[in-house]
Amino acid sequence: MITVPHTPPHTPPPSNFFLCSTCGRQFKSSRGLTQHTRVIKKYNQRQGLDDVPANTISEFKEILVMEIHKKLVLNFRSMGKKLVSIPCPESIFFSIFSGHIHYYSKAKGNYKCIFHGDGAYQILSEILNSDQWGKKGYSQKQETYVVCLNPIPWNSNSHDQSEEIDPLEQLIHQQSKNYKKTRRPKFSRGEILVEWKKRVSREINGNLCTAGYIYFNFYISQSFVL
Repeated sequence: MITVPHTPPHTPPPSNFFLCSTCGRQFKSSRGLTQHTRVIKKYNQRQGLDDVPANTISEFKEILVMEIHKKLVLNFRSMGKKLVSIPCPESIFFSIFSGHIHYYSKAKGNYKCIFHGDGAYQILSEILNSDQWGKKGYSQKQETYVVCLNPIPWNSNSHDQSEEIDPLEQLIHQQSKNYKKTRRPKFSRGEILVEWKKRVSREINGNLCTAGYIYFNFYISQSFVL
């Protein structure tokens, strides 16, 4: 079953458009949105991949949670965008994130999963078998955590007033507005983008080395635990 957040991540389109609430893609008809959903379901069907033992999957989830926690540092200047990248066989990635894959390129062999909104943290807690996957406590009741919100549109001036924004992020955001053209970011603050890609390394003798990697993209922030 495909998990779809209730609140769209982007500015709502005109009423005559149909919106995918996961990726924000707009369609002119309900038929277009239905076809989009059917394609996504096909992405989540295992084809030609090996079955992975349950204990192997559990062990890899523990590795992934540990690598995420390494990014949850207390240093205020380290708040903002983070990336976890570790080697991961395609069969393990699919075993963990099947049902949540929203994009797949057969030509490149790339996968993408998008999580956002109020339910995102709980969904990933169930996927990773850990309710502590995205938060790390420190002394004096301080906590660093992965930001899970309805993401702010990349070209918006507004922010959720209930969420503290890193001043360094605000400065970068403001500076980007001084340019005539601003490149759309890969993912927005509040979103968690999980990808799987193949890396290819060509050596001087022409030998090729290929390996699959998982990329876990997210933002972090800090708060005091009451």
